[in-house]
Amino acid sequence: MTKTGVERKAIRVVVVDDHTLFREGVRLILELERDLAFAGEAATVEDAVTLIESVRPDLVLLDLRLAEARGLDLLPRLVSTSGAPRVLIVTAFADEPVIADAIRLGAKGVVPKDASRDTLLSAIRTVGAGQLWLPPELTARVITNLTRSAPSSLADRLGQLTAREREIVALVGEGLKNREIAERLAIAEKTIKGHLTSIFLKLGLRDRLELALLAIKTHLASPKER
Repeated sequence: MTKTGVERKAIRVVVVDDHTLFREGVRLILELERDLAFAGEAATVEDAVTLIESVRPDLVLLDLRLAEARGLDLLPRLVSTSGAPRVLIVTAFADEPVIADAIRLGAKGVVPKDASRDTLLSAIRTVGAGQLWLPPELTARVITNLTRSAPSSLADRLGQLTAREREIVALVGEGLKNREIAERLAIAEKTIKGHLTSIFLKLGLRDRLELALLAIKTHLASPKER
């Protein structure tokens, strides 16, 4: 809750990484922040799934390359569940095509392992608020990879959207503004902005008008009567 006099609920974070030192370092960082909470850690995919199902965190900090598997292999299992946590990828490798794949599969952001403490905290808070976060130095190249490798079929591109993203596309097609969409869906306006960023990336669109026209063309929405 965010009403005056009521403290905002802390963002509960699970760390999935096969390096003990990294997990412990992140835990120490999180424990110093009043608005963030360390909810657990795991080193393997199976342990991560069990832990996440048990504690139901708000956010998962997921290593892109685990010892026994790729973090990408875990992504679909995480984001497809009811009440799915937001996923922030952490990686030591600036591999733009792989990062683009992670975003396409549902990750809400990527932070380098050599990022500063402040950068990591900013990324966690941004993704925790429902917005997309990418390192400034990688943003343009990741977007290029997303648009270059996006499926040519419109149906395939639409198929990448989550149920919530499709709802938002439909409401944009009806002519609603972000504030109106937020009120209709009973979520924060900044969360709508984060979803729209993800939608534009997945569909390879540049602006709201293109998105509205696409929504009407694909019958996700009909123009509002004037």
